[in-house]
Amino acid sequence: NMSISRLIRNIAKPILKLDSKRWQWFSKPFQNRWVSGRAEDATTGTNSLLAGYIPVALVTVIGALISYGLFIQSINWEKQQVEVAFKEAAQDRILLIQREIKFSLGIVRDIASFIEASESVGRREFRKFVGPALTNHAGIKALVWAPRIDAKYYNQFLSFAQKSFPPFQIREYDAVGLLTADHPQREVYYPILYVQPYQENKQMLGLNIDTDTQVQSLFQRSISEKKTQIDTQKIYKPQKSATGITIVVPVFFDSDSTQMSSETKPPRGFALGIFFLGDIVERALESLRPGSVDIHLYRGNKGSEGTHLYTHFSRIRNQEQSDVSAYENPGISYSQKIEVENMTWTILCEPASNRFEIENPISWVIFFGGLAFTALLTIYTANLVGRTKQISLKVAERTAQLRSLVEELNLEVMERKYAETELQTLNETLEYHIASRTAEAERRAEYLEQFAYVTSHDLKAPLRAVSNLAEWIEEDLEDKLDSSSREQLALLRDRVRRMHDLIEGLLEYSRVGKTSDNVAPIDTRELIMEITDSLSPEKGFTIKIKGDMPVLVADRLQLGQVFSNLISNSLKYHGGKKGKIHISSEKIGDFYEFTVRDNGQGIAPEYHDKIFKMFQTLESRDFGTSTGIGLALVKKIVVEHGGSIRVESAINEGASFTFTWPFKGTEIKPNIRRKSGDAISIKASSE
Repeated sequence: NMSISRLIRNIAKPILKLDSKRWQWFSKPFQNRWVSGRAEDATTGTNSLLAGYIPVALVTVIGALISYGLFIQSINWEKQQVEVAFKEAAQDRILLIQREIKFSLGIVRDIASFIEASESVGRREFRKFVGPALTNHAGIKALVWAPRIDAKYYNQFLSFAQKSFPPFQIREYDAVGLLTADHPQREVYYPILYVQPYQENKQMLGLNIDTDTQVQSLFQRSISEKKTQIDTQKIYKPQKSATGITIVVPVFFDSDSTQMSSETKPPRGFALGIFFLGDIVERALESLRPGSVDIHLYRGNKGSEGTHLYTHFSRIRNQEQSDVSAYENPGISYSQKIEVENMTWTILCEPASNRFEIENPISWVIFFGGLAFTALLTIYTANLVGRTKQISLKVAERTAQLRSLVEELNLEVMERKYAETELQTLNETLEYHIASRTAEAERRAEYLEQFAYVTSHDLKAPLRAVSNLAEWIEEDLEDKLDSSSREQLALLRDRVRRMHDLIEGLLEYSRVGKTSDNVAPIDTRELIMEITDSLSPEKGFTIKIKGDMPVLVADRLQLGQVFSNLISNSLKYHGGKKGKIHISSEKIGDFYEFTVRDNGQGIAPEYHDKIFKMFQTLESRDFGTSTGIGLALVKKIVVEHGGSIRVESAINEGASFTFTWPFKGTEIKPNIRRKSGDAISIKASSE
């Protein structure tokens, strides 16, 4: 009962803010409903119990429908995945085939460009030029150069060709299909002057290739359109025939060497290449692992409208198949049309048998798992319905207890409201005191700032007067002053200068801690280099910046004062004519730790705390510029920004000042990139 009481109180505290009368008015209808509800439950208990099992039936039906829907969805998803995987495999292979065909076209175009760029090409030059292509490409049947020879230059050309190959003759096929040099006279000849590889195609040497109707048609189209033409044909291999492609590229004379227009200008000749299409396809696919994809190439469209060119069977097959239709897969397929110069080809990809089939063990697992989950949920729902009656009885008991707890809650709410009123009054009083103290602090700060500036002005004027007066006395009595008097006047001017520096130091010390709007990204490496240049160290002193230096978002003036005071102290109180000063940084948590280390005369341990106090110097000097404020100013700036400073030193072992500076979650990479550990040395000039 006590635990329930505490629970009700915690829930009702932020919600209920009603007095006892309002709560009785609000809760009375519910009390009446509870009394009437118990009477109704006594008469309709049996009907409600039977009606409670309706959700059990709904859960069973809905669970079965959801399981079936997920089963169908999983099957469709697996089918989609198979189709996507097959499409990607097919597109990869089509892309490789297109690339290999373009490479074959490029070989013939290169031959044409080579001949067009040369005034004359010998047999040896032609063989040397096409040699790499023959070595790297296995699908080449023949690479040919057939120049255009007018009838009037027939004998002249024949003499030229026989110089490099004495048996050369221009030949044609006779009526029975035999090559003969006895042929009718024509106006123009296109004899094959060079052909490679020679051993397999030596019977083509000297053949007037223009007599072939298919080649003649390609020649005419290439002349009229002035671009590459391509056609397919049957090429006979040992013991079988294969589909080949004939590529014709026209070569024209240089436009500057003829007066004919580009439309009527005859060609110089034709570069011609004959390739085995099957070898091109197999070479394109040899770099891929077997992918269970059969590839069919058609000229035009697939079917009766097109011509079958070649079929690549997947290397997964263990047998050769010559009948293309025997392996046609009625399932998924992918086709794509490609443009090959003046022709349109269709590439059809089909999966090999028993490949890329839909396997759905996961779908069955989902289906039976859904049914099992539905069965468990049905049992659980039935159990809940059976326990509903018991829960309703417990609810009646708890409701009676709740009434008494609500009355106690009303009293506590009223007490809390009174406490809130008292707390609000105290808050208002506290805010008034805080506001008055803040205003008083602002007035005092404004008064102190005004006092500092007025004092500075009032003190500087007499100091300037004393300094000027000392100079006038020295100038007027220059001949009458002895060395002791001159020394006293110099000491007086030095004291005046030190008093001026002391006033300036006090002003700077009083300004530290005020809010500054001059916050910007600062490259500490560049800042240190600027400070070093302004200090102009004497010859013999070296200042080194070791490692990477950060770029911080901070007040440039105050951070510069810290570095300037530390570096100038290292130079001023080094105690020698030569010295080294090392400056480095290291990131530690949310701070950057900067260290300024020198190899000077050092500081005794008993003075490590004294040097950071106002007006404290280690040595008393008649002539000097030390005011004892520099390190105190450094410490105040560092502490005001949330950092700390310490010194590590001993006599004749140098001094190391280390201070931390927060980067406040903002850190920028410096523009200058250096390797870790690099250092920048700054040496004093000889001037």
